[in-house]
Amino acid sequence: MHEAGILERCTRRLQEDNNEALFKFIRRRIRKDVDYAKDIIAIADERLHLDRGTYKHSAKNLVRTEYGLDENNLQAFLGLTDQLAYIFPVKANNVIDYDNPFMRPIFPQVLYENFFKGPQSFAFRYGASFPVAHGRKEIPIDMLCLVTTAIYMALHDIVYENDRLSIQRKAASWDAEYADVMRFLVALKNRSPYGFSTMMAKLYEQASHGQQLQSRVNRINFDKLGTGSL
Repeated sequence: MHEAGILERCTRRLQEDNNEALFKFIRRRIRKDVDYAKDIIAIADERLHLDRGTYKHSAKNLVRTEYGLDENNLQAFLGLTDQLAYIFPVKANNVIDYDNPFMRPIFPQVLYENFFKGPQSFAFRYGASFPVAHGRKEIPIDMLCLVTTAIYMALHDIVYENDRLSIQRKAASWDAEYADVMRFLVALKNRSPYGFSTMMAKLYEQASHGQQLQSRVNRINFDKLGTGSL
């Protein structure tokens, strides 16, 4: 497709050269040419679908260890996919630590694998694009939403692997979970802007250095899920 070819070449050059003129060309073309705009949407949709698969695959390699999944009793872990339980670490007494969301090792690990690893990574090529607050670089909220949803979907696939009905819910589950995570992050930011900034900066620091925190595999006491919230 001719329009798609132009878009791909422009995108490559924009990535490589940060060429403002090409960006403006694409923007003008979108406004004037409906078919061209549809092509862009189709390409972006396909890329998003492929990226989702990549993020989920990298997460799937880590979730079994991170959450201590028991292959012989996966039903015991269904609660991990409810109420964002999977984003919280677990204290030594097997109680959910609601004060430290996303401080599980899997989050910086999946961020590193998909956005920081190697000279072709997003972070290497576009390091200046990361938000900065209080003198610290932070993980963008949309990036954390993507990674978090990928971890959720990887968990979903494992704990529901024998549930045929769950297959029909996969597409909707991704969009719904992404929206839930985004709402949670926005609420957390509104409640404690500095605390939110500190969390995002810590995730950036860990991911950018490829740090792997010691994973806790303590099983969550799901009876405690309703005892605290953010």
